[in-house]
Amino acid sequence: MMKIAILGLGTVGGGVLKLLQKVNEARTDSKIDITHVLARDIKDETLDLTGIIVTDDVDEILNSDIQLIVEVLGGVDFPYAVQRKALERGIHVVTANKDMLALHLNELAQIANQHQAQIGYEASCGGGIPIIQPLQYSLNANKINKVMGILNGTTNYILTKMADEQCEYQEALAQAQALGYAEKDPTNDIEGDDAARKIAILSRLAFKVNIPLERVEVRGISQVDQQDIQLAQENGFTLKLLGKSRQVVDAISISVEPVLLPTTHSLANVKLEKNAIFIEGDAVGQTMFYGPGAGSSETASAVVSDILFIEKFGFTGNLTTQESGHFTKSITDHRYYIRLEEDMSLLKERLTAMNIKYQLWQNDEITAVLTATISEPTFKALTQELTLAAYYQIEGE
Repeated sequence: MMKIAILGLGTVGGGVLKLLQKVNEARTDSKIDITHVLARDIKDETLDLTGIIVTDDVDEILNSDIQLIVEVLGGVDFPYAVQRKALERGIHVVTANKDMLALHLNELAQIANQHQAQIGYEASCGGGIPIIQPLQYSLNANKINKVMGILNGTTNYILTKMADEQCEYQEALAQAQALGYAEKDPTNDIEGDDAARKIAILSRLAFKVNIPLERVEVRGISQVDQQDIQLAQENGFTLKLLGKSRQVVDAISISVEPVLLPTTHSLANVKLEKNAIFIEGDAVGQTMFYGPGAGSSETASAVVSDILFIEKFGFTGNLTTQESGHFTKSITDHRYYIRLEEDMSLLKERLTAMNIKYQLWQNDEITAVLTATISEPTFKALTQELTLAAYYQIEGE
């Protein structure tokens, strides 16, 4: 029987407790013994805490005979300190804490390996979507070339509403907040920071190099204009906020930004709050993982799967990597959607002078161009000469 403690009893922690109790009821062999819960107060009166020690003293838990902690506290500094202390004692850790992992996973993995402790973090990226284990095991025969995903349900909900119902950005954001998909202060989601943490964690697994969070180039959706979404749709494209990374030779390009996808692309049809991760490997080709990106029971599903895996297999080793990879923005060339604040004739003249072919997109509201494939330096040269009202890379062609 494995003895565990749950640190944090909010939405996710409560979901983990309920699901573990349900799993225990269905098992005929040994049960998971939830001995402790770390919580200052219990807001969910439906939770069954019979036989469980509830404490606000984490040292009481770490000094007990538990074998695994589930850390779903949120934040960075305190969870990092707790996880580090647990791993140094050989206690396994299961966590959904992407904010902390994006900064400290490599260090914690090294400590865990020294003390034969396992770290499970399936719930950190994609909520209930299985993606960490597939990257570690199911796709380990592949050289991963590309990771690209809709990694934030809030932004995907907003962009779906803007595309399908012609909502303005602020109206779509208000709807997301009313439904609980967006926080009162939605900055972490809409400016791309949440997705940046997730693509850093996924890319570390995919490419076997450490990804410092500051190397992820981030641009959110707060400046997205409804008119650009509609013009793109009229020409067969959909706007999505994507976390994306690609490796060519020893260089990695990694970013979070709104991009235009052909409406025929699998990711283009991921709607509302759903998430999806698109992987490209040399053997498997292209594959996509789709499902709920958040939610109490959905995230608990991923957490409990890690607990059950560690219960069965124990320490299997944690990926550790070299300190950092080599990063560049300009691995591949792209087509670009560009709209100017000035007269569009300035852009057309400049593109012609640079011998760059383009298509003209226009409707009753706005005019934009879709360039031929150009390099990142060429695009930057354009941005330095002209004031862009909107620009998006084209992906997935």
